[in-house]
Amino acid sequence: MTLYTIQELTESADNPVILLEGRRNVKPEDKEKLTRFAYNLAVAFPNVTFRTGNADGSDTLFAKGVAEADPSRLQYVVPYPGMKKKNRIDGAEVLSLDQINKVEEEKVEYLTSSQSKATASMIDYARKNPKGMMAAKTKYLLRDTLKVTGSSTMHYHPPVAAFFYIEPADKYAGGTGHTIKVCEDLNVPVYTQEDWEQLFK
Repeated sequence: MTLYTIQELTESADNPVILLEGRRNVKPEDKEKLTRFAYNLAVAFPNVTFRTGNADGSDTLFAKGVAEADPSRLQYVVPYPGMKKKNRIDGAEVLSLDQINKVEEEKVEYLTSSQSKATASMIDYARKNPKGMMAAKTKYLLRDTLKVTGSSTMHYHPPVAAFFYIEPADKYAGGTGHTIKVCEDLNVPVYTQEDWEQLFK
C-alpha cells in the first residue's frame, strides 16, 4: 500500500475515520513504531478522525501518536463509561455502548453473534444472564463491533480503513481478530503492520 491508497480512501467519505488498534502485547522494539506511525498518519491526513478502544498495548500507543498531533481528532469506543477513564487522553471523544439506541444495539449484537458459534453462544448467554461475568466479557466484543459500525445517532461514522497491530501467526486471535472479521464483513479495508510499517520510512 501507499499514502495515495490512504488518500483515496479518506477522500471517499465526507467525515473520514480510520480505526487504529491491535494486540495488547506489543514487542518492545515495536512500541515506538506504533506511536510514530499514528502521529505521521495524523499529520499527513489532517481531515481524518482516528478511533481506538482504550485497551492497553496497541490502542494506547496509537492514541498517544494521534494525540501528539491533535487530541481532538481521537475517538475512544468503550464497553462502559468508566472503562480505563484515567488512561484516556484529554480532549478525545468517547462513545460507550450505553449511548447507542436500540436499533443500533441490535445491529451490533447481530454482527457480533454472526462471527462464530462461540460469539453467538456468548451473546445468547449474556442475554439470559445480564449480570453474570460472561455478560461483562461480551460487552468488550460488542464494543469491538461498535468500533466498526459506528453510530449514526451519536455521529460516529464507520471507518474508511482499519490499521491493526497483530500477532502474524494468528491474525484472527482474540478481540483484535474479531474486529478484523467485522471489518471484512462490512468491507472496511484491513491493513496489518506488514502493510503499513514501511509507509513513512
